[in-house]
Formats: sequence, structure tokens, C-alpha cells
Amino acid sequence: MAELWKNSVKKEVIGSIRVVHQFVDMPKESATFYNTTTGEIQEVHGCLPAMGYSFAAGSTDGPGSFSFEQGTTTTNPFWNAVRNFLATPTEEDIHCHGAKPILFATGRMQFPYEWQPRIVSTQVALIGNVIIAGVPGEFTTMSGRRLRETIKTATNSVTYNEDYSIIIAGLCNTYSDYITTPEEYEDMSYGSTESIQRYEGASTIYGPHTLTIYLKLYQNLVMAAIQKREVKPGPNPPNLSLKKMISFLTPVLFDTAKWRQHFGDCVEQPESIVYPGDIVTVSFISGHPRNNLMTDNSYLIVERLLRNNTWITIATDADWETKFEWVRTSVVLGSSQVYITWEVPEDVKQGEYRIKHFGYYRYIFGGVYPYEGVCNTFKVIQPEPNIRRRRHA
Repeated sequence: MAELWKNSVKKEVIGSIRVVHQFVDMPKESATFYNTTTGEIQEVHGCLPAMGYSFAAGSTDGPGSFSFEQGTTTTNPFWNAVRNFLATPTEEDIHCHGAKPILFATGRMQFPYEWQPRIVSTQVALIGNVIIAGVPGEFTTMSGRRLRETIKTATNSVTYNEDYSIIIAGLCNTYSDYITTPEEYEDMSYGSTESIQRYEGASTIYGPHTLTIYLKLYQNLVMAAIQKREVKPGPNPPNLSLKKMISFLTPVLFDTAKWRQHFGDCVEQPESIVYPGDIVTVSFISGHPRNNLMTDNSYLIVERLLRNNTWITIATDADWETKFEWVRTSVVLGSSQVYITWEVPEDVKQGEYRIKHFGYYRYIFGGVYPYEGVCNTFKVIQPEPNIRRRRHA
């Protein structure tokens, strides 16, 4: 990796910033498609969302359950009955999805919300000579390549001297599963003479020409961004704010610390001396983590003492080497503890360290209040050569 960065060709990003965004109702969209097999130009349409049988089979590296298999071309009466109990696909749905035997007609399943989105978020960000296409799903490798080529062709048609770097950024704002090419959607592999479908095609929810529609949409977005044109905002997606969502999580009623304990008390201290590779574990009396999700903050920090007697943060709950586990110790009393572990990196500097915990507790008579706690300091030292040591769990 270091060699890759060292030998990479650097390119300065220069220019203005523009962003173009549009909501799109995919089942209502159409596009022009050149069929390389027949040589015909066809008008194709999006479909109501649906998942195919091969979706339930899972991918090659993550198989699903029951008797589902990738490449299934027919339906099963039992699973069709289960599907129809939820929502029955129409003849139009079946025809629109082509090679996909429909397992779930998600576009017709509205309770308690849409099971899969009809309206997706599309956007392009132009940052100097860099174009970022924010896409609302998982593009296969070939789908991504075709999108990049389409964007490149669009830029060449309106600019002549700009050499744009094009980046496809997946899962932006909306998740609409996979986007395969039309050929991947109707997989003709293994010498088969008929269309079969694998996991990715069965998870392409707007039908065989999902990609074809996206190519048209992103071509228009890129040209609008370069030409500084406005686009229509598109239809508003459903409001899925937390206030309108059904939740099965019980609310936090109150928190209490047990007798003679206080929130933030460290009840399990670390070893006084640890080595790189050891696992340091500490435990604090805590409130419920859902009292405050600590967005843009941290439930924990690992600090190292500098020579000027100040502490610097070297790890948070966002780092791979730390873990944060909350445990309810008494449902009746509303008491709980958190267990924080830090796997000491091999390249850590020697010195004096400590772990701090931050949280909020809910008072039984109302109000949510912050607290913090800190463990005893401990030293991280390098082991002497040829001395075997035990990892602390």
C-alpha cells in the first residue's frame, strides 16, 4: 500500500463546486435501449419493486436458507402462497420483471411502510475536475463501469479541455439493493439456452432495465451540473422520520446506580502494567446508552499522558481496537454497567494511559444528565526480548 501511494500520479483538484440532486420515481421512468442481440432500439420501462427467488438463495459466499437455489427459473406453489398472503404480483408485474420469478412483490407491500422504495435519490457532485456520482444502490462492477463510461461520454459532449476523474459513490441517501446490467439480469451462463437468474439479478428491484434508466438519469444530471442548469426536484419520498416510525424498543424509564455507587464509578480496574497485544478491560457504572447516542462524540476515549502533563486521545469508540458493551444488571432498579476493552496495538508508544467513559443517565423524576468516569492509570511497556508472556483477557 505504501508503495502504491509513493508511486501514484497526483492530480490537483481545481475549480468550483456544484451539486445537482433529483428524486426519481423509478417505476414511472423509461429509457431508450439498444438491444445488441437483435440490433433493435427499444423503449424500456422501470417496474414496481420486486425480489426474485434467487434473492432468497443468497450469494455464492453467503447462501440463504430453506431450499432456494440460485438460477431458479420457476416458482413454487408453497412460497407463492406465502407471497400472495403479503401481496400478489399482477400480470403486468410478472411481465415487466421478465426473467425474474417473483418471490416478494415488494412494490405492492405498503404496511406499515413501503417495503422497498419507489422513489430514489440521485445526485452528482462536481468538485473542480472531479465528478462524484452518488448512487442509491449496489452497482455490480460492470454496471459501475458502464455508468462511468456514460458520464465520461456526457462530459466529452459538452466540454473539450477538461479531463474529469469520475467516482461512483454507492449507497447514497437511499438503498435500493443491486443494480445489474441487462445481461447479468438474464444470466445465460453454464451453456444454458434459457435465461436464469442469480442473486444479484434477483435483487435488482426495478426490473431488467434498472441500469438503463440510471444511465439516462445520471447523464442528464452530469450535463446539468457542467452547464449550470437547474433540474426539477422530483417527487417527494415518503416521510420516514423517527416520529412516524413504529418502534418495538421500549423507552428508557429511568437509571439508578446501586447502593453506594455513582454513575461513572470504575468498578473493574485495569492491570497496572500491560504490553502491546494485551487486552485491557475496564467497567463503569452507567446509564442507558440510548439516553444519548453521542453522535459526533464518543462513549469512550483512550488517553496517553504527555511529558507536559497533559492527556491526548489516541482511540475512541470508532477505532477497531476498542469495544463498548452495555449490560443491564437490574431491570427492576434500572442499574447497568458498561465494559470497555482496548486491544493494545503492537505499534503503540510506551507510556502512561487511562480510559474514560462518557454517558447520560435518566433521573427517575425526570431529566437526562451527563456523567463521566475514568479508570486508574496504567503503563504500556515493551516486553524484554525472548520473554514469553500471557495475553490478559
